[in-house]
Amino acid sequence: MLRWRRKLGRNAKWLLMTEPGWSIPMPWVFYYQPLYMVTLGVEEVELGAYMSASRAVSVVAPFLAVQLAARLGFKGAFLLLDTLANVGYLTLLVIGRRELFGLSFALAALYAASGPLWEVLLVEGSGSEAFVALFSIPSVIYVVGSSATPLAGLLLERFGIVEGFRVVAAIALASFAAKTAVLAVTLVEPRSSAVSGQRGLGPALGLVASDRRLLAFLGYSVLASVLFTVPSYLSLYLCDARGAGLSVEAASLIPTVSSATSLAVLALVTLKPSTSRTPYLVLSATLGALSSLLYALSPAEPRLAFAAAALSGLRGAEFSVSRAFFMDLLEGFDATARGQAISLLYTASSVFTIPAPAVVGYLYSVHPTLIWALAASASLSQLAIVLWLSRATKASRGVRAS
Repeated sequence: MLRWRRKLGRNAKWLLMTEPGWSIPMPWVFYYQPLYMVTLGVEEVELGAYMSASRAVSVVAPFLAVQLAARLGFKGAFLLLDTLANVGYLTLLVIGRRELFGLSFALAALYAASGPLWEVLLVEGSGSEAFVALFSIPSVIYVVGSSATPLAGLLLERFGIVEGFRVVAAIALASFAAKTAVLAVTLVEPRSSAVSGQRGLGPALGLVASDRRLLAFLGYSVLASVLFTVPSYLSLYLCDARGAGLSVEAASLIPTVSSATSLAVLALVTLKPSTSRTPYLVLSATLGALSSLLYALSPAEPRLAFAAAALSGLRGAEFSVSRAFFMDLLEGFDATARGQAISLLYTASSVFTIPAPAVVGYLYSVHPTLIWALAASASLSQLAIVLWLSRATKASRGVRAS
């Protein structure tokens, strides 16, 4: 059942072993950070401005990754950017000076630069049979960390919001430091990591444009960023009289239903990652559209929201499987080309996460159910892309075979 473990490269083993050092405490930080900042006097509009500015920085940050890798190598660039992002972000939050929060969010945007390097290092030396598991395991760990958020809540209750959050951030900082110290010793440079040739947005676009399948997947990823935005209004929709009209207590059960289902699916694909990419992505997009339809119908029958949450949870492995699909498309690319393609993927997603919240907010103001019409349209568009990719990939294999 776990034969894929023999397909793991050295870097993958160490990155997965140390992942709890980030994915367990950081969900606590992300969850309580807005409450902490507002308690220190930051207004809601100001908080939103910081978030928007951070997203703007994350648009250009991914291409810093390949540029820096040219000088330091993929391992060195990853460790530097990841340290700047985490240590800078957490330290400035702990200091708690209002004038430093903008810099804190800007440093956090460097996650978009370290992310592509992390993915290049993760798949280096690993067989494609292990790709789904490689991306599923961090998701499982993150869900576990999110489920443990009440532990951080106890610290805030014990020490107060401000001091309690600083304790949580200090725990995350110490955990990250231990994780990074291990990776500094154990990670190895990709075999084909010499970064040569042109770098930046232009060459990356040219690289992706050379294969229509990569362009199509770029569109799939952009649609995923839209789908990521819609659930930010879910708690509001569930309790809104124009929406599902649930009580606060009932609405609090919806994430539990979705998370439990998602965790089960992630565990399944981790134990048996040979799941066929295309059939699952087709199923995921279909379930996404059905889930949106049920949420849209929940004002008439609120219990449909629970069914929608369960269907949404069945899509829990969508990111892992789609990322594995993307890595399959990059088969034969060296580390540099892979890094450029992944960086462009991050940038494209970031570009659309800037206007998406405003669009979703406007649709919600017109009528709450319109956000589910948008989500259903995005899911059906993803379905069309996956079906086209399936045909294009089969055709490509046929050409190579002949």
